[in-house]
Amino acid sequence: MVDKLNDEKDENILILILSLLKILIEGEAAPLVIQGSDVLPRLNSHLKSTNATIRELSAMNIGSISYNSLGKEQTIDAGSIQPLCEMLTDTVTEVRTASTRALSSLAQQKEGKVQIYDLDKLNEIIKLLYDRNDQTRLNTVQLICSVGEYPPAKEKFKECLPKLKEMVSKEKADYPLVSKYAQ
Repeated sequence: MVDKLNDEKDENILILILSLLKILIEGEAAPLVIQGSDVLPRLNSHLKSTNATIRELSAMNIGSISYNSLGKEQTIDAGSIQPLCEMLTDTVTEVRTASTRALSSLAQQKEGKVQIYDLDKLNEIIKLLYDRNDQTRLNTVQLICSVGEYPPAKEKFKECLPKLKEMVSKEKADYPLVSKYAQ
């Protein structure tokens, strides 16, 4: 199935393959499933697809692979952070949501925090606090919390404290999870 990720030219079939892969790698066993395969470089290449569903599913699969520490290390080593950061400004909501989900997982590792900071994407991350999608905002709050543990990023993220405080009070009724994590 991994071989088909590069070989398949039909986008509809590729979407089905990515959907099946998503089911296969959900949970803690994901790093074991992909061990010894080149699935991460192939998924990384699909993050730049012109097809939004392919970008979204590729980012979701990367997020699932990075579920535990081993998966995070493998994903960071495969160079997934840079293309995921490029997706923060995607015009498609679901793509931004999937990329912030994967990045918030990868930012739990020190190397992930450093790479995100070094890519100079903190302004794009802060802008996502205003995204119209509540799941993207929740993922962004988690991403800020993780990357903000890195001292240089912490200084930059102080700029968004008023927005986080606003989210705690304003979104409490409508989006309790966003409000909870913004605290």
